[in-house]
Amino acid sequence: TLVTELIPRFICSGAYSGLIASLSKPTKVTTHTDLLWDKYEVPADLAGFIHSFVAFAEKFPMSIVLSDMATPGNPMLHVNREFCRLTGFTKKEAQGRNCRFLQGPKTEAASAAVIQDALRRGADCFVKITNYRKNGDTFQNLLSLRPVHDSNGVYRLCFGIQFEINEAADFKQRLSKLGQLLELLPSSLDVHSTVRMGEIHTKEPVPGDDGMSSAQLLEQALSRKSVAIPATAADMRGEERFADHHDVMLTEVGGEVDASSFAGEAATASFKSKGSSGYKSRASRQSKRTRSVSRPSTAIDNCEHLDLDQEGGDELATSPVEFELPPSCVQQLECLSAGKIPPGLGDGSWLDAVKETLNDLPLAVAITDMLVPGVTIKWCNKGFVRVTGYSKRETEGRNCRFLQGEHTEPRAVAKMVRALRKMKELEVKITNYSKAGAAFTNEVSLIPVIDSAGVFRYCIGILSWKERQSYAERSAMLQLRKLLPRKMSASAQELAFDKSALDVSEKVVHQQHGNANQVFTNMRLVLDADTALDFLLEREEAIAAVRAFITDEEERNAFDFCSESLRLAAITGATSRDARKRNLLEKLLGMSSTDAKAMSFDSVAVKAAEMRATLVTELIPRFICSGACSGL
Repeated sequence: TLVTELIPRFICSGAYSGLIASLSKPTKVTTHTDLLWDKYEVPADLAGFIHSFVAFAEKFPMSIVLSDMATPGNPMLHVNREFCRLTGFTKKEAQGRNCRFLQGPKTEAASAAVIQDALRRGADCFVKITNYRKNGDTFQNLLSLRPVHDSNGVYRLCFGIQFEINEAADFKQRLSKLGQLLELLPSSLDVHSTVRMGEIHTKEPVPGDDGMSSAQLLEQALSRKSVAIPATAADMRGEERFADHHDVMLTEVGGEVDASSFAGEAATASFKSKGSSGYKSRASRQSKRTRSVSRPSTAIDNCEHLDLDQEGGDELATSPVEFELPPSCVQQLECLSAGKIPPGLGDGSWLDAVKETLNDLPLAVAITDMLVPGVTIKWCNKGFVRVTGYSKRETEGRNCRFLQGEHTEPRAVAKMVRALRKMKELEVKITNYSKAGAAFTNEVSLIPVIDSAGVFRYCIGILSWKERQSYAERSAMLQLRKLLPRKMSASAQELAFDKSALDVSEKVVHQQHGNANQVFTNMRLVLDADTALDFLLEREEAIAAVRAFITDEEERNAFDFCSESLRLAAITGATSRDARKRNLLEKLLGMSSTDAKAMSFDSVAVKAAEMRATLVTELIPRFICSGACSGL
């Protein structure tokens, strides 16, 4: 009665027009901050997308995480329930950290290098890797990564799907679903703003992966017995780079580890799990450490006499280097350490004052901006050119790993990485290589600089060619290390990329949220193709869209048969129903009139169920991943 009388009257009324106008306005996006890392500040230009993703991911039946690639360390801002079930770590323990804590002694160095290489490229990654659960048990993880760049070319996010390789009966079916889902995950995102939240990053495809679908790349990763370490990630070789990540994580979250100290050194922990993972203590891994090697003799005769003004430091100067710190330099560093900026230095900012103070020193100094992902060198002085042979143009904007080579010790690299993560000062010796190819022992000092808001802003590094180091240079190094500032005012240096500068309207956030909902709705439909088929068969426009999408006549007949069988079941008149059944069987299955008349309605239902099973497995996922479904 309501449908016949009331509703038509209401739709034709002014009350209905006013209701539609109000409903058409952007509504408030439902936020899910309780499911995000509690210290994460959602960027305004990503809010619609992130909150849509979190609502979808929490009920996603596979382990999925989302990392912020514009934040140093690439912390996971969200891990879903399935991640917690798979790994044993809670949301509170996992969120805000890089997922490297899943790595341990049995993790394959080459697989870790493949992941690092893909992340640096901003490219998709598919790799098989041994990971660790919280209880110390290992599992084989078929890891898939999908980096996301925004419309300004900034590398912003990365999806990670952890897929356990096991002997489950439905493994192949779930793997097929994973391939379909990955085709739907976005690799770009419109932020509706021209304010950049990071440096422009150009995506570099992994050689050999072009033209292959996600399903093909998954099968390739699954079938490979081993992978090679990419040349662009050679610094990841050696188990010591990541062997104790799991130990360190357990110590930090209060897990079952027996650790004596983590200060400046890699963990000395041994796992106490009763599982059969074969997790070994550091003592039992000692024999596997990288052995010291003899390095080739240096190719530069006198590194202390290089011309500091030359581009690459390949020319010899005519007078010896004076290492003693000038009084003006000492005064300026004392002023900076006191939290003041010396007058008349540069543009008045903290960084410019430090540059002016250190630029002409023969001691090698480099500064990294810790708020820029990739920990790239922001600035280096003439002394850096003198020691390494690399010009400022060749150095600035690069991670210092370019100084590493064949004999660089993974253990020393691991110490440096851990010191940066923990904001700790460090002195370490590491084998590095000059531009001329000469190996040398680099005596490195890392000095973190924390601002008044507690943010790790910069790291100042002092480098020295140990084999050529004079007493004067050593003395000057010790003096400089003592004088360098460790703290600064947060207002003394503007942030390179300030989230507060974003001005995104509620309408834009709502639009982004709606677009994201469409993507994740499609993924839900792929996961439950049965429901998706019902959804499509209930709508004439959807039926027409699917029929137009189908190119195979047999598949089209199967789809039509399922569609018509639903209509057949809805007919109440016996005569009409029987006639419709005969027509269906003769037209779509090619049956004779006699056979069609003899076939029972139950048999028709069984036949429709068989065809439906094929459609759900093959046709429907293809359609959902297509442009035809997006348009619909």
